[in-house]
Amino acid sequence: MEQFIHQNNACPQCGYQRSWKLRRGTRKCKGCRKEWSPRRRIRGFRSSYEEWKEVISVFLRDHTILKVSEVTEKERHVIQRMVARIRKSMMEDTPGCFSGTVEMDETYIGGKWINKPAWIRKRGTKKGHGTSKQAIFGILNRNGRQVRVFLVSNFKEETIFTIISSVVKKKSKAYTDGYAIYKPLRAYGYDHHVVDHAHGEYVRGDIHTNTIESFWGYLKKRLSVTGGIRPAYFNRFVGELVWRYNHRHMSREEQVEILLKRLVDG
Repeated sequence: MEQFIHQNNACPQCGYQRSWKLRRGTRKCKGCRKEWSPRRRIRGFRSSYEEWKEVISVFLRDHTILKVSEVTEKERHVIQRMVARIRKSMMEDTPGCFSGTVEMDETYIGGKWINKPAWIRKRGTKKGHGTSKQAIFGILNRNGRQVRVFLVSNFKEETIFTIISSVVKKKSKAYTDGYAIYKPLRAYGYDHHVVDHAHGEYVRGDIHTNTIESFWGYLKKRLSVTGGIRPAYFNRFVGELVWRYNHRHMSREEQVEILLKRLVDG
């Protein structure tokens, strides 16, 4: 478990509890025999609490890993590992169960087809449902303007309703488009309302999916700017952008403190 070591004998490298004090103010682990300082650290990293705070602050200003490395004067490979840990923490920081009014929608991510490598383009693909891009499903809570996003393998009923049942409380209002997958929502105990995009209907009173579709626009724009994301790492980058969206009304200082606490608590 990741945690800061507070003036005790636990080794930050292997977690072994027995060590001895050296003359220069450091300690040496009796397990892995590595030397370390009892200052506050995250296990597996030599960076101090203050260094972590600086890296998080610079990273939250939308800087690239290269820029974070330049500003903090730390090696790029070190920043890559630190940012990967930060993104993991963001990805795991999800809102609780939604209630009230929610919007649900599905989309695909994966970049423009023309920008794909030739060996991928040769395999061909479809547009819309059936495409070879990554399928994602999103639920947005209007009450708190927070969103949860899931990378899924398909949009089958079993896949989607397993997610909905675990994230949205029964009897909540659910607004969707006319995609057939959402038809069983009432049978699952939700107050389901539809805007039929296929017939030119996008808003009916307060019934619409414009908020979550706006989030999709934000997500895709930010991912396109990043570019070159391997499919295996989609969850990290999507998790980061979801976290930024959900904490967008907080100050930079508040965001830094939240992430530091998560890193401490592990």
